[in-house]
Formats: sequence, C-alpha cells, structure tokens
Amino acid sequence: METNRITAVPAGQAGEVTTFYSYDSAPVRSLALAHAGWLLAGRAHAKTPVLMIDWDLEAPGLHHYFSRADDGPHAGGLLELFESCREQLQGNTSNDDAETLSARVLDTLDWDDYIVRVDDSRPLYLMRAGRFDDSYGERVDRLDWDALFCACPALFRTFAARVARRFAHVLIDCRSGRSAAASVCTALLPDKIVGVFTPDARSLDGLQGVVARALDYRCSHEDEQRPLLVYPLPCPVDGTGEGRLRWRFGDAPRSQSGYQSRLEQMLAECYGLSSVVLDSYLDEVQLPQAAVSGMAPAGGRAQAGEHDRLGPQRAVEALLEWLEPGHFPWRPLPEVRLVQAVESLRERAADPQAPSLVRELARLAQLYLGQQSELEAARRIEQHVVALEQGLHAMEEGKRGHGALRRPGEPSPDALDDKLSRLQELIDSRSPREARALADSLRSTILRPSVAHPLRRRGAAMIKQVYLQEGDKDALLAFTLDEVSSLEGALIQAAEGRPLVTG
Repeated sequence: METNRITAVPAGQAGEVTTFYSYDSAPVRSLALAHAGWLLAGRAHAKTPVLMIDWDLEAPGLHHYFSRADDGPHAGGLLELFESCREQLQGNTSNDDAETLSARVLDTLDWDDYIVRVDDSRPLYLMRAGRFDDSYGERVDRLDWDALFCACPALFRTFAARVARRFAHVLIDCRSGRSAAASVCTALLPDKIVGVFTPDARSLDGLQGVVARALDYRCSHEDEQRPLLVYPLPCPVDGTGEGRLRWRFGDAPRSQSGYQSRLEQMLAECYGLSSVVLDSYLDEVQLPQAAVSGMAPAGGRAQAGEHDRLGPQRAVEALLEWLEPGHFPWRPLPEVRLVQAVESLRERAADPQAPSLVRELARLAQLYLGQQSELEAARRIEQHVVALEQGLHAMEEGKRGHGALRRPGEPSPDALDDKLSRLQELIDSRSPREARALADSLRSTILRPSVAHPLRRRGAAMIKQVYLQEGDKDALLAFTLDEVSSLEGALIQAAEGRPLVTG
C-alpha cells in the first residue's frame, strides 16, 4: 500500500539516533521504545517521520506492538538490509576509503524494501528484525557484525547518518546482554542511549559496563568522537513506595547503596564532572514493571491509571521531556521546562507579527537562563512579573466596565478571598503541611485571567511565600514560570480587546 512507503524527503536538519538498551527485561525495553516512538510521531510540530528499528535479531518482538507491522513472511527488515551490504562488500575490489565505500554500498539500497509504516494517523515507521521465514534463524547465525565492521569500519556510522537524514528520531531496540550487536547499537550508532535497568544487581552492572565502553570508544577513536547522552530508566518490580525508595536510596541498616548514587557517580566520571544530582530526573522517570504488563499497545486506547504520576505512559512522557530536546538528565525539570518556554518564545519572537511583549519576554527569559541559582532566577523573574501585573491592571481597569466573564463553577471573588484568608492563617500559625496543600490547590485558580488583579497579586505572593519557607526551589520556579505565561496570555487578550476568560 502507498501508506507503507516513506513519504518524507531528506530533512534539512539531520535527526537523532537513540538506542534503547537493557541488560535484561527485553519486553519492558521494547514496550517503552514503542510508546516513545508513538508519542514522538504524534508531536504537533513533527515534520519528519519517526523510525523504530528492531535490532534484537535473536528475540525479535517490536513488530508485535503494531498490527500494521505484521505483513507476513515476505517483508524484509534489518537482517536482509545487512545481508545485502555483506554481499556488496564481499565483491568489493575498489580502493575506496571506508567513508566512500560505505556511502556507495548504502546508496544502492531501496530503503522502502526494509521499512513499513505502522500507523496511518501519524508518521511512524518500523524496520523489522527481518523476514521470518524458515531460514531466519540460520541466516541470523551467519551474519557476523564484527566481520562487517572489519570489512568497512564506517558502515554503521554511515548507516546511522543515512536514516537520520529521513527521520527526525530513529529509535533502536538493542538486544540484551553483551555482544557484538550490542556494541554496534551502543558505541557506533547512537547520539543518545536510554539505559533500562531493574533491581537485579547484574542489570545495573551490565548497563554501567556498556555505557563505559561506549564512551571510552568514542573518546579513543578519532573518527567516532561524537557526543553521547545517557538517560537511565529505572524499572522497579516492587510497586510500593517503600520498595522503590529503598532501591533508589539504599538501605543503611543493611549497608546497601541505592542506584541513584551509583548513577550519579557513573555519569560524573563519564562526563568528567565533579558531581551530578539526579533528584529531579529520577523523581519523574520511573517505569514500574508491574504496570507495564497492563500497558496499552502503542496507539491503543488508554487504560485507567495510565497517566498516574508513576504510571508507565507518564514515565515515558517524562523521559521525553529530557530526551527529545537533548537536556542532560541532571538538569532540574523546572529548568528544562523554562528552556522549552524560552525556545518557544524565541520562535514566536522571530515572527514579525508577534506582539512586542513576546519579543520582550524572549529577551528577558534568555537572560534568566544565565543565572546560576534557580532561586535567584525566580526572584529576578518576580521583578518582571510585577511590571507585567501593573500593565495588566491598567488595561483591566479600562475594560472591567464591560464585564469580565467567569466560567460556571469558578470560585467567586468572595470565596477566593476566604481561601486566601485561610492560607494566611495557616502561614501565620506555622502549619506548613496544611499551608502547602492549600497553596498547591490554589495554583491554577489564582492565575486565571478572570481573577481580579488585587486577588491575583495577593494569592501569588502567598503561594510563593509557602514555597520559599519550605525551600522548594523547583516549585517556586515552576509557579513563577506559570505566572509569566498566564500574564502574557492575559495581556495579549486585553490588548486585542477580547474579554478575560479562562481557557
């Protein structure tokens, strides 16, 4: 069918290759990759397709997650592609260097013979492990990855560059354990590695060994000196909070260390840093194995609880917040989101029709990113929020006579004023737990454009006071960023003459 063919022309900007690796738990790894591919291909800004490659030739299974991928025994895949490369290299008599030879070999391939589209609603493609006929197992045994590399050392690097020319994201499902195929997928091909691991001690040891060898190889071979980002993905078996925390932080009475400290040490050593902190990243990115068994196939109907904070799909979505834009995993989530907001503002600022406010926010936000302290950045943003509020207040005064709209069920000014008075009482009485709970519940309400300026100003100041007293810099920065976004939207609405309503 025509929908099975690659519809994208070579992209103006090369995509990225990401390998999903696990020393064990292949089903968890494959399903996480399938959901990542499905989510990435559904991005509103996606301009080029997403390709998934099943490189686990000994235990292929990625095609099972997509009904469109099962086109029968005659569909080719990765195995047939590299069998073709091997035949051309065996008959090679030229004196071409490795780069030229690899380009010539790969350029003769008809890529549509090895790739199938697996979703009509989004540009998602799959390169299966191979054609599953009676000779498949024997042909897998005969394919020698080391021999292919020796025949043409640039072959795999050029292969990665070729697929990245046509796909925004190339996701490789690497076989488990240690093997020549795993080395190809982790050291030669990727820009990024997602390292899936479980509580089994061998799992994290295996991941650390593979990551160390991949980075050592990149550093010691001149032709391979490319960046490699590593994103650990813990998969706890124990669904209880106590079990997850004990595995993550360790058990002091039993002299057991947690995986977080090991990961922090590994990444610091790999990247030549004195230390890294993964608190924010690991608070968000966990993929419980117990929940994966009930996880809907990619593209299927969401199941109850799928978007829970520690649910499987939520874990993949959280992972993509760091992985897709290429943030280091030790970058705190509020800062990650701030960077994304700044990039969005910069794109809008490039539009000559964009309001001057957008260009001003883009300029100021870029300055805030240079701050070394998140708390200091939040205080600097607060100064600008005050200026924005003053401008909005002046515009509100001129438009309130026409009546600001309030949605049904939205708290009345008196009800909101009562809640703020209660919050002040909790702050004064030093009841931090109750004050935090009430402040969190008021976050979205207080920032609605329909809330009068005095109430909004008073409520925002009190919420920030609660976060400051707790020393929760992440919550403070996230709320301040939401406040800036809300004020921007309200100012634009007011400037365009539209009533101030909640979205």
